[in-house]
Amino acid sequence: MELPASIHVERLHGTDAEAVLVLVLLTACETADTGRSDCELADVLEQWHQDGVELERDAWIARDAGGDAVGYAFVHGGRADVQVHPRARGVGLGTRLRKLVEERAAERGVRELVQVVRGGSRPADRQLERTGYVPIHHAWRMERPLDVAPASPHWPRGITERAFDGDGDGAAVLALLERSAARGPDGRPLALDRFHDEHLAVDRLDPELCVLAYRRDLLVGAAICETWDEVDGTIEQLAVDPRERSRGIGRALLLAAFERLRERGLNAAVLHAGADEAREPPLYAAAGMRPVWRQTSWRKHLF
Repeated sequence: MELPASIHVERLHGTDAEAVLVLVLLTACETADTGRSDCELADVLEQWHQDGVELERDAWIARDAGGDAVGYAFVHGGRADVQVHPRARGVGLGTRLRKLVEERAAERGVRELVQVVRGGSRPADRQLERTGYVPIHHAWRMERPLDVAPASPHWPRGITERAFDGDGDGAAVLALLERSAARGPDGRPLALDRFHDEHLAVDRLDPELCVLAYRRDLLVGAAICETWDEVDGTIEQLAVDPRERSRGIGRALLLAAFERLRERGLNAAVLHAGADEAREPPLYAAAGMRPVWRQTSWRKHLF
């Protein structure tokens, strides 16, 4: 399919103006696909400034006749980001950008390429499926309104709830995340050093919102919670020691986290959950959380 004459695809050069155009585009795409957008200019620049990125060869922007961005593609490290503005979908732009990232990945010797589709877009899913991609991971944004008080947590025998207390608990949380093989919503192993810097460092941590579960002196469960806007509270990580699973600790952590977020006056509890199967994990539904949107990671063997 030939692109409309009004759409032109070109390589990115990394200018400030291009970064703003890409941010506006990503915001429009996220809002259309999920109902909201948390994208910031820093996210765009962080993507571009990763080690090994050759921006003029790894990224493209599509503009319409008025100069606005209607498409964006970026590929690095076996992962591709392809975005098309809602008003430019269905005209072949997604296909053009997909082919560009696949060719560039193959040029770099990448054998497998992963793309993410947000919002459960069937047209995008079908396009990837037809061209050799298979789904490998699913993620959901789960929410629970806090206008109604949650049930009180019931802790298994021998488990005590404790408040987060200083660097010692921070080290214990990182050890727990390592033992539990924690992953992010995208299914990739959690980068513990980055998680510490972004969520456990003194200037980032909100200890009053976090919930820890101990068996004697061993941390066996944690809900690391925070809020950025004093409207919603996010459960950034929910972890239970592998030896303590299926005993109700995860549910108790969730209910205790809901209590703390509600006491802060927040409107909703938010959690991003991931699973290899195409259905949301039952733990969250049992605690009253409901999926707001989902995303699927697709993988293709290039050669």
